[in-house]
Amino acid sequence: MLFLQIALALPLLILIETILFRRFLLKGVVYRRTISKTSVFEGEKISMIEDIENNSFLPIAWMKAESRISPNLEFSAIKNMQVSQGGYHRSVFSIMPFYRLKRTHTVTCLKRGEYNVGNVTLTAGDVLGFVTKILSYDNEVRLLVYPSPLSENRMVQCYRSLQGDAVVRRFINPDPFLVAGVREYQAGDPVSSISWKSTARTNSLQVYKYDYSADTKLLILFNIDSSSSQDSYPNERECEKIELGIHFCASIVDKTIKQGIATGFCCNGHFRDQKEIVNIPSRCSQIQLFTIFEAMAKLQLHRVLSFYTMIKNIKNSIPKDTDILIVSLYNDEKIQEQVHELKRSGHDVETWIISESEVE
Repeated sequence: MLFLQIALALPLLILIETILFRRFLLKGVVYRRTISKTSVFEGEKISMIEDIENNSFLPIAWMKAESRISPNLEFSAIKNMQVSQGGYHRSVFSIMPFYRLKRTHTVTCLKRGEYNVGNVTLTAGDVLGFVTKILSYDNEVRLLVYPSPLSENRMVQCYRSLQGDAVVRRFINPDPFLVAGVREYQAGDPVSSISWKSTARTNSLQVYKYDYSADTKLLILFNIDSSSSQDSYPNERECEKIELGIHFCASIVDKTIKQGIATGFCCNGHFRDQKEIVNIPSRCSQIQLFTIFEAMAKLQLHRVLSFYTMIKNIKNSIPKDTDILIVSLYNDEKIQEQVHELKRSGHDVETWIISESEVE
């Protein structure tokens, strides 16, 4: 008799369960995704936090959260999460009624760029598998990954390839005849720069802080083109050379601005969804440093103008007291013509052509 009652009631229970889940599944679900930092340098780690609330009386037997995140953002191994080729992330979990679930993922930022990590698609179903619903969240959670400056040894190798009027070398090597004060000793400072008088007075090792003999500005002109043939998109090897150039420029900007030199950055590339060149006039401040770092993070490997056209368009707007550093994968007659024009206008110009041998 009991078995007969159960057999008769079971279809009714299944029908009720199906109706309830079809009507209310995912109705009370709220999904949020946040990150611990919105801007970092390459190699740094951030936390990505997923916050899921089930404000419904229905338990969710299984829920699948799927999103496509760039492979340049590496997730640490975590239970119940799968990462497939192409950066597709999938995690499966269940959540009880009126319950909040919080999950934290550690992410290593491997490569410079601008990333959106907010979009996610939720798929949920009932216990019996009769009902499935999909809900998409298109959230703007932007992460900027700045290019990390090169190591000192790597910079020394690049300096050896510089051609021109020793613009960068003059900025990197201060004038020993202009003393601007003292500072605490740092590893690598030469013994000859120690201020023994200040050391005795402060009871800590002090060195002279040198200034520069002229209040000169620096403008970096970076060529995003991979060759004079003006290919639409560079190949993999050319991309590596361009990336090295970006990191070299980041190193120069980091050094010069921290040493009090007004520095600007101009490139014939563009940002995503924009078609204008990147042109940041020379200034000297912490804000300027990270404005340029942000531009380098967003930079797409695709040109707006040819390099010589860009120089031709901006050369009359460059202040007279500005030295110029050109970083490019190639040199040709048209670029050389513009370089000569810059020199005739009174600018000191230095050039670094990135060769195959300089890409590790």
